Amino acid sequence: MKILHTSDWHLGLQSWIGSKAIDRLEETERAIHFLVDLAEKEKVDLVIVAGDALHNRVNLRIEALNVLSETVAKFASIAPTFVVFGNHDWQGLNHWKTFNLKNLYIVERPDTVELQEAVLFFLPYVDYQRLLGTTRDPIAAMRDFLDSYLADFKRYVKPDKANVLVAHAMLEGCFESERENNIQYQLKSNSFPTDFDYVALGHVHNQMQISQQPVGWYCGSPIALDFGEEKDIKGALLVEISQRTIVKAVRTPHATLKTFEYEDYSLSNLNRIESDLENFSGYARILFKCSPSNEVRKHLLERYESVVKVEFETVWGQQESISAPSERKTLIEMYRDYVKQKYPDFEDEMVKIVEEILKEVEQAEATQD
Repeated sequence: MKILHTSDWHLGLQSWIGSKAIDRLEETERAIHFLVDLAEKEKVDLVIVAGDALHNRVNLRIEALNVLSETVAKFASIAPTFVVFGNHDWQGLNHWKTFNLKNLYIVERPDTVELQEAVLFFLPYVDYQRLLGTTRDPIAAMRDFLDSYLADFKRYVKPDKANVLVAHAMLEGCFESERENNIQYQLKSNSFPTDFDYVALGHVHNQMQISQQPVGWYCGSPIALDFGEEKDIKGALLVEISQRTIVKAVRTPHATLKTFEYEDYSLSNLNRIESDLENFSGYARILFKCSPSNEVRKHLLERYESVVKVEFETVWGQQESISAPSERKTLIEMYRDYVKQKYPDFEDEMVKIVEEILKEVEQAEATQD
């Protein structure tokens, strides 16, 4: 049994919107097409997409959905392909089930699927906020819910087949990306029964092994999504299961992200930037360890195509991203930013309620006047 394990494509992502917006769709598409060619060359028996194929749960970009549909169709023409829900994925993917596409499976809830040579156990992302109001500690309840599924999965392990667990989850001791919506509950790596031959994980964007018994890996994202990931290992995994499990790391083509640090924006350092960026073809962040300057920020963003972010680190060690005056946000926009971080699944509903309340207040004040 040979498996291609990939995850966290985040199709539709636009990076650095606050400074210089860059659409990453074409770059991600190239990386995934590289994996399609690899799957065909290696004659894989199974393709696993372990969550976050898309970036936006709401306000989905049609271009991203087109790339996803085209890509999974290519994978499905090579081998059975399982797309597991992550915490970013659009719920509308459920409707793809009605198309009855050969070799394509959408998995949005815990499930077990038995194939000729393998038994697959699925733990997609489950929204703990559904338990709000039903228990005093929804996060602990969600952890117990997932642990109960893991314990139940043991009953379906087949010693004569490859037993593979696929989960979009956060494990204790791992770190989430800057671009990742936080998963509030964490699993322990020893929660996975040792009966499994392989644990295929998604959510963490850095490729890493998390356990030896059973063999468990995060495959990582195919591209670096933000500068917090500039040192991460990017790619996918080829997994062969026979008498033992062998994992081979695959590197996908992607743009380099690099932070260039300078003490200040003196003329000599500005000349250094010119020299440092001369042969640099990726995306650059410029970090000055001095007081901020809107003029310097604007100059660097306009002068260098590769510079997408300019930050200033004060003497107290705090980073400050300087925004142009034209980027000043309204009260609703600031509230939306807050909700997007804390309650991403309820963003539109919560913003709509606050908009209605503000409208009622304005109408009431107008009536009193």
